[in-house]
Amino acid sequence: MRSIVFMANNPAVGGYGFRFKLGAVQFVIISDLAFYIGGIVLFVNWKSQAGFIYWCVNMKQLLIVAHAPSANTQVLSDAVLRGATHPDIDNVEVRLIPPLQAVAEDVIKADAIILGTTENLGYMSGALKDFFDRIYYPCLESKQGLSCAIYIRAGHDGTGTQRAIDTILTGLRWRQVQAPMLCKGEFQESFIQECEQLGMTIAASLDAGII
Repeated sequence: MRSIVFMANNPAVGGYGFRFKLGAVQFVIISDLAFYIGGIVLFVNWKSQAGFIYWCVNMKQLLIVAHAPSANTQVLSDAVLRGATHPDIDNVEVRLIPPLQAVAEDVIKADAIILGTTENLGYMSGALKDFFDRIYYPCLESKQGLSCAIYIRAGHDGTGTQRAIDTILTGLRWRQVQAPMLCKGEFQESFIQECEQLGMTIAASLDAGII
């Protein structure tokens, strides 16, 4: 998504931070030229009495690929999405797609990816493995260095699942930007906060240009 920022020194045009969307473009109206930082000038409409300057800001793309076969795992993936779409995060577009529905094109468009899976017999879920099988070679060259993070809902210790994912990520040359998050043992409410924090951290890092 692109974000078009309308900046004008005429407060009558719109209040600070006013936003709306039209198709794939997000519009932002800011009334004070002096306090906007970021973006590039696309063009200037010198004929406008309001003195608009149009800026084009590229929205970063965060992809969440999460296997959620149960109510508890659905709660966790929802928490990741909720954190990633925190209202203070402005320039990140977030998509949550189940592994069996995600395709290589989704990964190619992404600037970062969060992977979520259950622990299945000491391995990742079949759905996430299927995702890797389908996107591996189409993304191998073009997405080297992709920032990623993983969370694992593990009934036991999750280490086998983590090792299996690490092996694939090493082959893809994706870059884990924080340690894998293991939600181990009986389900705990703290897992929800941890997953929400994970989503927020990755999205905020994208927004700030850290990753």
